[in-house]
Amino acid sequence: MSITSTIPPTQSSCSIVGVDPRVHLSSRPRNFKVYPNVEDCAAKCAAETNFTCKGFVWMGSKSGCVLHGKIDSPVIMQKNSRWFLIDLNCATVSPCYWPAKATNIDPTTISASKKAVNVQIHDHCQALCLLGVLQPACWAYAHSTDSAVTSGYNCYLFPALTQSQSNAAASGKFSLYQNQCKM
Repeated sequence: MSITSTIPPTQSSCSIVGVDPRVHLSSRPRNFKVYPNVEDCAAKCAAETNFTCKGFVWMGSKSGCVLHGKIDSPVIMQKNSRWFLIDLNCATVSPCYWPAKATNIDPTTISASKKAVNVQIHDHCQALCLLGVLQPACWAYAHSTDSAVTSGYNCYLFPALTQSQSNAAASGKFSLYQNQCKM
């Protein structure tokens, strides 16, 4: 994949491959803009007039393009994502991952507030946690791909969990993921 750019590369720019394109990278809510089908995302960034574009997320020519202002929020990584971030000032702190904290657990036995939902795929469970609507301050989630889950739900959203809460979970068919970006 080649990246054409009207923004000259600088020694301070950098790129990160495998990012979640849905995450806003600026703490200012209006410092982003989405374009659905773009030939040159760098040109869109250079031409932006509503805010100073400091970076963009896209997959290359003819893909969607997300422009960002000052990058001051964590870059969330997404498994198997083909999206990449071009950070013009290389201001990005280390990218954040959602490592599996525990496997083969039963999330209903974790002693913390939780919200249960059904999702189509693993990434939807993570996205619901990132949105923080169903579970405000969601920092962890448990997901199962087993269609025979007896609880009826395949995604549980949690606030931050301590190691002892995670360790106390009974055996089950879920994997527990915790956002290391917020810890």
